[in-house]
Amino acid sequence: MHADLLRLTSPLPGHLGHDQPSRDEQQRLAVLDTFCVLDTQADVLCDLLTELAATLFGTEIALVSLVAENRQWFKARHGLDAQATPRSQSFCSHVIEQDQVMVVLDATQDARFADNPLVTGEPGIRFYAGAPLQTADGVRLGTLCVIGKSPRTQFGRAERLTLRQLAAIVMARLDTLRVSSYVDSLTSLPNRSRLTADLHSLASLGQGTQALAGKLTVVAIDLCDRVYLRDMIKALGWDYVEGFLIQAKEQLRQALGEVALYRIGTTTFAYLERRDIWQQQMEQVERAFAETVQYQGIPHRLEISAGIMPLAQCDDINELVPSLLTAADNARERGNLYCRYEQPLGREQKHFFELLSALPAALLSSEQLWLEYQPKVALSSGQCVGVEALLRWRHPVHGVISPGLFIPLAEKTALIRQVTLWVLQHGIEQAAAWARRGRAIPVAINVSARDFDNDDLVQTLVLLLRQHRIPAGLIEIEFTESAMSKNPEKLYGRIQEIKRLGVKVAIDDFGAGFSNLSYLKNIPADYLKIDQSFIRTMESNYSDQQIVPSMIHLGQKLGFAVVAEGVETEKCRRILHHLGCEYGQGYGIARPMTAGDTWDWIAARD
Repeated sequence: MHADLLRLTSPLPGHLGHDQPSRDEQQRLAVLDTFCVLDTQADVLCDLLTELAATLFGTEIALVSLVAENRQWFKARHGLDAQATPRSQSFCSHVIEQDQVMVVLDATQDARFADNPLVTGEPGIRFYAGAPLQTADGVRLGTLCVIGKSPRTQFGRAERLTLRQLAAIVMARLDTLRVSSYVDSLTSLPNRSRLTADLHSLASLGQGTQALAGKLTVVAIDLCDRVYLRDMIKALGWDYVEGFLIQAKEQLRQALGEVALYRIGTTTFAYLERRDIWQQQMEQVERAFAETVQYQGIPHRLEISAGIMPLAQCDDINELVPSLLTAADNARERGNLYCRYEQPLGREQKHFFELLSALPAALLSSEQLWLEYQPKVALSSGQCVGVEALLRWRHPVHGVISPGLFIPLAEKTALIRQVTLWVLQHGIEQAAAWARRGRAIPVAINVSARDFDNDDLVQTLVLLLRQHRIPAGLIEIEFTESAMSKNPEKLYGRIQEIKRLGVKVAIDDFGAGFSNLSYLKNIPADYLKIDQSFIRTMESNYSDQQIVPSMIHLGQKLGFAVVAEGVETEKCRRILHHLGCEYGQGYGIARPMTAGDTWDWIAARD
């Protein structure tokens, strides 16, 4: 357990009636806990060292023994089946009280051990030699010991030196295991695995655990949002950012004072505190970061956010860190300083994870995913000029899942490319099927900003158009204006490639993002689709009545054919037609429908 956590555990109800270890012993046990080595898997190097020790000294048994509060536990053992023995029977517990090799030539003749069950019974110890496993700070955690079943007359100076050298190698190995598993390499703080292990240690304290948990709160503080960090990396490089994070960590530590601080994410740190203190500490942190963080002469104004979780509400310690990160993200999204973790947040997070986990199987299934098609019409004549393919998902357990839920989730992962590929395959296949029946119906397919990151989109279009032998002009690729802000130069190049194939291109949801007009004027798109949020309220909202005509005019001046999304009434259609908008789409024209119903709808209008 992190040594600074000891202040939170004293006094503990339920422990007052038991003999307490001395303060020095508590500190030694705390240091041992920081190694997180008890009850772990075997280590090959430690096993080899015990075999080597047994061979060098000609003993039946050799052990790497770690002395805990009530037992000694063997990280490595040669010639002994037991994984642990009671500390009260431990020879090694005597070794850690001194700074030198302890030798017992004949245990039956030593008053300390003559009646020891390990001497009078199995394994029948007669000879023992143990060298302490000592940290750089002089804390003795256990021993490397060799044990013989026959007494000896001597164990010389050279042999003692060799045993100490082997013990030093074991200690170096334990240090390496500790650092690689439980220490953050950048900040030298304990990491998220260490936090989880410490919480498990708190939970094992005994009768006082429940009362203690009721008094503690876990706090996660995120120092800056991902966008700011990403921009800093791009502008200044990762080496600079690492130095900045160390500086920010020090500022956080100074604001918090004496706490056990952990790094649980790139910019996120966590600590435990009594529930009556954490709010006061959050105010201190807020004041500390109200000023800029200076690093190498460059000021950074950070917007911190925090996730809060009372330890008593934590049903599963292994889920605590993800829960804290979720709460901190929610605080940032809501513009709040902190957000308390609540069970609905956890259920929502698990639901999202379940959906993402189920999506690959859905993509392979013939029964879960399907496309519906929403017609787009010329406002002057009502003639259908194309349809937009819209993905639908019926989950085998949760039923129909809104695309407004699973598409944004997929866009946060590489899964979105597989989703786009599925829609392209089925959308182009449907356009080809309609063409074979004698009706050329253009199909618009939505793609994500991530789909422009590589050549897969263009290559897939080439293959599918060749496979189904349909005119490229029957396919339209739609992307949202937010994609333009990611990497406008790359986007421009990809769209040029798509246009050279003869495929149409549309800018979707125009007005809902934050487009730079200098990007917009250079995009070689065919259509500009005005976001439905402007169209739906245009009849009654004065601001929209002023904005929509300007958007139509702007789009046309830039050479785009303009499509209004969200047309829900005949009056709205007439207004848009009067304003010069060429095309419309929305529930007032037609709802999304199956391929068969789409065919019938278009045929009826013809």
